[in-house]
Amino acid sequence: MNRLNKILSVLCVVGMIFAQNPITVSGELSTTVTLGDTMSFDSPYTGLTLSGEGWHLSSQLSEGAVVVEEASYSLDANFASLTLGKQRMPFGLTVPWHRPGSNPYVSEPSTQTYSDGIGVSVELMGIGVEAFVGNDKIYSTRLSYGVLGHSVGVSADNNDRMLVDASGTTDIFIGSLTSYFEYDLSEETSGDFWYRVVVAPEFTKGVSALVGYSSTGDETDTMYGVGYQYGNAYLRSELSAEGDVSVRVSYSF
Repeated sequence: MNRLNKILSVLCVVGMIFAQNPITVSGELSTTVTLGDTMSFDSPYTGLTLSGEGWHLSSQLSEGAVVVEEASYSLDANFASLTLGKQRMPFGLTVPWHRPGSNPYVSEPSTQTYSDGIGVSVELMGIGVEAFVGNDKIYSTRLSYGVLGHSVGVSADNNDRMLVDASGTTDIFIGSLTSYFEYDLSEETSGDFWYRVVVAPEFTKGVSALVGYSSTGDETDTMYGVGYQYGNAYLRSELSAEGDVSVRVSYSF
C-alpha cells in the first residue's frame, strides 16, 4: 500500500471513530441474464458504501474478494473542494455505470478510471473546473458549463485523449427526458460517439423507455429497452442490434 493510501486509511478510521455525525450505510444488489442463442448469467453485483462527514468509502464484492472502488476524504469550502485518495478521474461523464442505481440501462456505455491522487473541483456561476493528479503520473481535467438543466463539458488527459460530453434532464409534455452523450475528439478515435436517452412519462407510473445509439469506427449499434422502478427495486431490459435481450434485476438499500 502506498503512502497516500496509508494516510487515507488513517483519516477514514479516525473519522469513523471520532465523527459526531452518524455513518451512512448504503448498498446495491443486482443480477443480469442475457437471452440469445443461449441463456447466460453475468456475475452478480454486490456493492456497499460507507460515508460520513467529509469521507466516503465504496466497495464491491468481486470473485470472492472485497475491492475498494473509492476511498477519499474531501475538504469543502463554499464553491471549491479538495479530495484525497482513490477516486474517479474527471474525464467525460463521471458516472459509475457499473452500479445499478446509477445506470438506467443494463449495459455500460463507457468505463470510468479509478486512481489514487489529488482532485480539485471549483464551480462558480455555472462554470465548473475539475482537475486530478495521480501518484502514478497520470492527470485529467474537465471544464464544464451548466445550461438549461444540462452540463456540457470538455475533458482531456495526458494520454492525448479528449472528449466532449453532455448530460441532463428536460421536462417534456408527457414527463421527463434524460440524455447522456459523449463525443471523442482524440486523434486515433476521433468521431466515435454514443448517445442514450431515457423517456419517463408521468402516466406510466415508473415505466420508462430507453433508446441508445453508438458509432465506433465503422461499426454502429442501436439498442432499445424498457425500465421499471418501484421504490428501491429496479427492472431493466435491453434489446441489442443482434437480437439478444438482457434483463437486469437490482435492489438498492
